[in-house]
Amino acid sequence: MNDKFEVFMERLLQYAFDSKIGYILTKKLEPYTPSVAIPEDNQIIINMNWYNHDEIPFSLAHEIGHFVNGDTGTLYYTSNTFMQKSEREANLRALELILPIYADINQGMIPNNYQAVMDQLQIPQCLDNDVRVQLFKLEAY
Repeated sequence: MNDKFEVFMERLLQYAFDSKIGYILTKKLEPYTPSVAIPEDNQIIINMNWYNHDEIPFSLAHEIGHFVNGDTGTLYYTSNTFMQKSEREANLRALELILPIYADINQGMIPNNYQAVMDQLQIPQCLDNDVRVQLFKLEAY
């Protein structure tokens, strides 16, 4: 995904900007410090030094998802928080944001193997069924 990383980031950041969501992209955090959404401060902080660089666009979409969903509190992106309802809902919203960008970048060509999409976007495996559903919806249009 390295070639497309900038396109994903640009489109997601434009979505945040258009939605009046503030954001900071920083390389000053440690590799295992998660990105965070702080709705009360209208702020997303994205760790550009994240240990899995290809996962950054999905984490950005996830943090935007918290705002779109109207979540409150300080919400950290980690792969261990998927069981909490607000985290799952943010992940589902992230899929709604990032998969259409993926389809657009690939001129509407979606691989038959949804796992290839998950691997390229570093989407956590626990969302595999959700990815299949969202990709099916994209193909139907």
